[in-house]
Amino acid sequence: MTPISGGGRVPIEAVNNRFGGRVAVVTGSSANPSIGRSCALRLGREGASVVINGRDENQLATTEHELRDLGFDVVAVAGSMEDDATPDRLIAAAIDHFGRVDLLVNTIGGIRSPSTLEHMDKAALMGTLELNTWPTVALIQAALRRGLADDGGGSVVNISSGSPHKTTPSMIAYAAAKAALNTLTRTMAADLGPRGVRVNAVSPGLTKTTATKGMWKDDDGHSAGANVVLGHLTQADDIAAAAAFLLSDDARQITGVLLDVDGGNHLGGGGWTPITSKPETSS
Repeated sequence: MTPISGGGRVPIEAVNNRFGGRVAVVTGSSANPSIGRSCALRLGREGASVVINGRDENQLATTEHELRDLGFDVVAVAGSMEDDATPDRLIAAAIDHFGRVDLLVNTIGGIRSPSTLEHMDKAALMGTLELNTWPTVALIQAALRRGLADDGGGSVVNISSGSPHKTTPSMIAYAAAKAALNTLTRTMAADLGPRGVRVNAVSPGLTKTTATKGMWKDDDGHSAGANVVLGHLTQADDIAAAAAFLLSDDARQITGVLLDVDGGNHLGGGGWTPITSKPETSS
């Protein structure tokens, strides 16, 4: 919401059309709450046409109907981002329905199973690395093949994590995977910048989403939020706001940035209590 004279407030979409005429693809955007869903809502409110994605067809259909009821141009593509065909299907949907692709939000991530160094096996490590990196790379590759860089104005946001800041022993594979994603983000930014494509990342700390529900459901996040520097738990909408900024022309001179959006959690040391996330979740 945005203030207006006289103390009233109007919806953000009434005053901000940063993405009018743009087409966005947002992965992992069906669960409620989730970072992907919040990103799709934020981009739609600011004028973008949006391709949403999720594995659960019923959940995805519900989200699609909700966005359409809000008046957004949206199309849903069901499928796992671990399926090699899904990235091309998402980009094809953007081209077929809206004629172009301009913006990508990559939210897919997770951990196969929390384990310490002594108990981690090769499959768990390599699977976690793949889950947190390859869907992002594959979607960007698919978008480049279909014109992301053609108009010199494409923009990508990858959803990373604050885990590389931490030293939680049982999260070693996940932290390594997100560190790899961060390096990919910076390197892709350098590679694609001359073609006009910006690539940035948002690094959430613990965020109130479906994937983290076990850590906040008992008291709606009050205890977890009390341990954050700013005193309250990060919401999915907070991540979406940062992603929208980085995707927009307001950030036209920003690329290769890893933006912590965690209420100041990155300022502290140590780790956090892990949960077992389902593979391929909105981070």
